[in-house]
Amino acid sequence: MAEVTFRPLQPWALPPDKPRIDRAMARAERDTYQASFRYMRIPRLPADCPPWVLGQELGWSVRSPLTLTMKPLEDIGFAVPDREDPHSAGRRLGGAGMWQRGENWIAARDADWFHLGDHKSPGGGWEGMFVPNGQGTVEWRLGWATTIPTGTFLMVMPPPDRAPDGLHVPIGVIPAKAVNAMTDRGGMSIAIRPERPVTVHRGQDIARIVLLHPDSLRATTRTETVEPPTPTGAEPDPVTAPQPTAADPGPTAGPEAGR
Repeated sequence: MAEVTFRPLQPWALPPDKPRIDRAMARAERDTYQASFRYMRIPRLPADCPPWVLGQELGWSVRSPLTLTMKPLEDIGFAVPDREDPHSAGRRLGGAGMWQRGENWIAARDADWFHLGDHKSPGGGWEGMFVPNGQGTVEWRLGWATTIPTGTFLMVMPPPDRAPDGLHVPIGVIPAKAVNAMTDRGGMSIAIRPERPVTVHRGQDIARIVLLHPDSLRATTRTETVEPPTPTGAEPDPVTAPQPTAADPGPTAGPEAGR
């Protein structure tokens, strides 16, 4: 059986937990309605539907480590020519805050809320929990690390329900090599995009992570076409008699016809 481990790297981190459906509580509510109320019933209980239960309990819930209000970003990606000051270039392009991502830079407005996630690093300095990714997306560093089996993949997706309204989580698939290497780079992070001002609370589900087998990505598709069967007892199409041509006018009516 595949094993996934989670390890907190920061004291404020909330490692993922396994979602569980309380079937006993759901059935107790159904039975209470039947025993005590004249009309109220729960005719179909979701907890008795295996596909629904498996979907709700799939993977692990990723939870917010703090309470804050996020805002949509207006960002721009740009390069800084040689011998030019990056901050002067950023101000010239209208950016209020600047972050270097690789060889290029991102300038973003309405990013003041980023600093609410600033936290102490192991060396005693301050690190940012939020870093712009470009095109309105944000990298959210969660303060914990995970190890998954070699050859597998980790899919990041929105939670099945109870997602913060206005917080978009793009679906992504990360190979085990990259996931396990994140331990040395500050731990796991996910991408988010605030689409409107949205408040998230500590402990609230913000995403779901699911372990994928390699066959999930290698599977191919084959669509078969089936001819519809002929209805039983159907009469065949009548044979059309040949029509006379100009060279063969066919039988004529009259006295000569019987000769």
